[in-house]
Amino acid sequence: MTPRLSKSRFQKGLQCEKALWLSVHTPELATPVTEATQWIFDQGTEVGRLAQKLFEGGVEVAEDYRHTDEALATTGRLLAEGATTLFEPAFYFDGVLVRVDALVAAGDGTWDLYEVKSSSRVKPENITDAAVQAYVVEGAGLRVCRVHIVHLDTSYVWEGGEYDLARLFAIEDVTGDARAVVPGIPALLERFRTMLGGPEPEVRIGSRCSKPYGCDYAGYCHAGLAGEHPITDLPRLGEEALHALLDLGVTCIRDIPEGFEMLSPAQTRIVRVVKGGLPEVDVAGLRRGLASLTWPLYHLDFETINPALPLWPGTRPYQTIPFQYSVHVHHEDGSLEHREYLHTTSDDPRRPLAERLIADLDAAGSVMHYTAFERTRLNDLAAALPDLADAISAILARLVDLEAIIRVHTTHPGTNGLTSIKRVLPAWCPELSYDDLALGDGSAASARYLRSLRGMLPADETTRLHADLIEYCGMDTLAMVRLLETLQEQAGG
Repeated sequence: MTPRLSKSRFQKGLQCEKALWLSVHTPELATPVTEATQWIFDQGTEVGRLAQKLFEGGVEVAEDYRHTDEALATTGRLLAEGATTLFEPAFYFDGVLVRVDALVAAGDGTWDLYEVKSSSRVKPENITDAAVQAYVVEGAGLRVCRVHIVHLDTSYVWEGGEYDLARLFAIEDVTGDARAVVPGIPALLERFRTMLGGPEPEVRIGSRCSKPYGCDYAGYCHAGLAGEHPITDLPRLGEEALHALLDLGVTCIRDIPEGFEMLSPAQTRIVRVVKGGLPEVDVAGLRRGLASLTWPLYHLDFETINPALPLWPGTRPYQTIPFQYSVHVHHEDGSLEHREYLHTTSDDPRRPLAERLIADLDAAGSVMHYTAFERTRLNDLAAALPDLADAISAILARLVDLEAIIRVHTTHPGTNGLTSIKRVLPAWCPELSYDDLALGDGSAASARYLRSLRGMLPADETTRLHADLIEYCGMDTLAMVRLLETLQEQAGG
């Protein structure tokens, strides 16, 4: 029996037919949904619910995905009764079931289709998503007049009170683009059905594993790569070069043949270091980079949230807001002090955080950070708090990017050329590890903190979360301390 398709399965098939096959025949191979990803889904649901208020007098088809036959029957009944605005109506045609976010009568016997996205702009994959819905709705007997994508408008600054939905949401007419896709849909569906009726298709790994969406089956499909030095770790490895290496049977960086011409000079250096097994350090350059530091050093790391719907007046959808920082004060004799701030109440954290940070960073000494993230957050704080802008600008003038020093002057075989702190730390400082922390990454920290702000965690879990956040953020700045000490050793200082 040919499985029923849906708009999400259609989208999956467009990205990768193997992923579609796996989702139908072996869904248990999918990587479990992470806490951070689940929060993205939850925010999308919330945005969709809020967008319904754009349309007056709407009636929702309440049956969920487990009761599709009942949803189809309810949709038919509501249409027969003369409903003019439907939320989540169900339609089935040509083996495809779709649920439309909003379907609104245009007044001339036709209907306008609205697909709601929690993103900040219209993306190509949104067009194909809307197009397959229009194809099914029309196949089921209704005429579609216009097709729209509804998304969040990040230029909207919330001033408090009820959201101004007309400004919070942007509605873009994509009828022409969607109509251009529709004629090709029958052939695509036939291809998908034929593929699903056969054995697991052979599809190479590549950019499709992460674009436009991270694939649930990437772990399964990448399992044949080397565990320690997979070729996919090589930074900026193009798909053509990746496939050329796979053609040669190469899955490990160590096995890339000498003279392989499709690598950049930087990639060639990484291959050489991995094969040699020893770090390469530009000692003279490293000494110059470290000589510019002014002691004591202040190792700084922020934790942030970027909620889809603004939480505080004066903020925008998806605006990045720092709620926590850790500072390790690193003295030239090697002694350390730890200073920290975690915002534990539900009001806007920016002013109290910024005021405390200015005090904790004192007046002199290099402020170490890792990548440009902290610089961007400080610039944001200066813009949001003009009375503190001068003090923040003084901090900005003291910033030194530790990641840039590591990236420019060192290459370690344990990192495969990657420079995220979680790749660099175990290579240079194996005695330190994030593995035993209750929070393992910044995305999980952000998602859990947002849940606590929204009152979704019991009090005891919130208390435990605050302790976990302090431990996690503190590890980031302690990692920077130990990395810098290792660089000093490598530089002979």
